[in-house]
Amino acid sequence: MKRVLIIDDSPLICRLLEKALLSFPEFVPVGKASNGMEALEMIERLEPDVCTLDVNMPAMDGLVLLKKLMVRRPMPVLMVSALTKEGSKTAFESLRYGALDFLPKPGGLWESGGAFEKLLYDRLKRVAAVDLENIRFITRKRLRKKGLTSAAPARELVVVLTKEGSYTFFLRLVQHLEEIRAPQLWCVALPDRWVESFAEYLVEECELPVKLLQSGETLREGFIYLTGVERWWRLEEDEEGGIRVRSMTVPSGVSREDLFDSLLLEASVLLRDRVLALVGPGRFEKGKIGLNEVRKSGGKVLIARRRECLYPEAPIYFAEGGGFPEYGLRDLGGWLSRWPDRGEGYGRRVEGYAGRA
Repeated sequence: MKRVLIIDDSPLICRLLEKALLSFPEFVPVGKASNGMEALEMIERLEPDVCTLDVNMPAMDGLVLLKKLMVRRPMPVLMVSALTKEGSKTAFESLRYGALDFLPKPGGLWESGGAFEKLLYDRLKRVAAVDLENIRFITRKRLRKKGLTSAAPARELVVVLTKEGSYTFFLRLVQHLEEIRAPQLWCVALPDRWVESFAEYLVEECELPVKLLQSGETLREGFIYLTGVERWWRLEEDEEGGIRVRSMTVPSGVSREDLFDSLLLEASVLLRDRVLALVGPGRFEKGKIGLNEVRKSGGKVLIARRRECLYPEAPIYFAEGGGFPEYGLRDLGGWLSRWPDRGEGYGRRVEGYAGRA
């Protein structure tokens, strides 16, 4: 049984969360704290396995508590707050401060056939299963940023496929990047408006070389490009031998996640062995055809280690069904920092970590 501490200044929300927890077979509520100061004392005394955490509280709010908690006693935290809605700055900040996932505070969902309880149960199970070594406060990562006009057109490409859990995965992976050589194209199977909000947060608050993918632009070295899957992207060679992207409407008769296969197939035809593909967290099975083509063309395929993903379904599917190796965050950061440098010494060092699931 996982012991859960509820941290919220609303007695009503505390009672509702407690009632929900009592119906979950793997969890038991061990206490309720009304502010951050009280929570720190109760965490030391009760030693819970996981916390649910509000943001706005007296004495010490949730974000301040997160910073202190990740220094004193890192543990899985699920944010449950009116401020942690999908795509909000506060939600992204809570992830950077050490929380693993978030839910908006329940409103009408309580009366929607148990919808909130189902979400709460699923996300509690996921955060409680994450290795403690991957739970920490994430400092701002300084990566050298070039101006678009001075950055060289790219002739290699990193393609990252993700869905649920992509925010947490990105923020943790970027800590292990030393530099960005080949451009990284993160294809995130979430609504465009959420991906756009995340990109804005990364630029403004984390000062990372991130930009939204724009139709007609040539990809440049040193940049991370983000896109959702509500548009269909085509890759082509520009006049200087670089990689140009163009958008079109999603073709009829295909799912949006079919973009995963399409992008990888086009990249393999255009760039051959100069493609690195990475499968991150999420619940998806599209991309297997494209990944096999990347491998057949001499490129590199990496799978995020399942134990380091909040949503390990895709890593499990591609590692076990496709025979692709799994890598931890540190080694993924090494590959993404150095690609396309395939020096013999570096290859031996990184390959030693492959397959540790």
